[in-house]
Amino acid sequence: MGEPAVFFMVVLADSATERGLLLNNVNKVSQTIAEQVQPLEEWGVLPYFNFRSESEQAKLSEPSVA
Repeated sequence: MGEPAVFFMVVLADSATERGLLLNNVNKVSQTIAEQVQPLEEWGVLPYFNFRSESEQAKLSEPSVA
């Protein structure tokens, strides 16, 4: 859309991605990052979040970033 943005890639433990837990965990992580980092307020950028599990990350050739 042309708006400045920051993208967060979050790797969750496989146990955190189990059915019934995933939505709650994604919401908690997104909210915590937005509250602590305040990307819109501090940087003027919109936050976007991408999530994957540890097992998904292990299958990719991309290195993990801590």
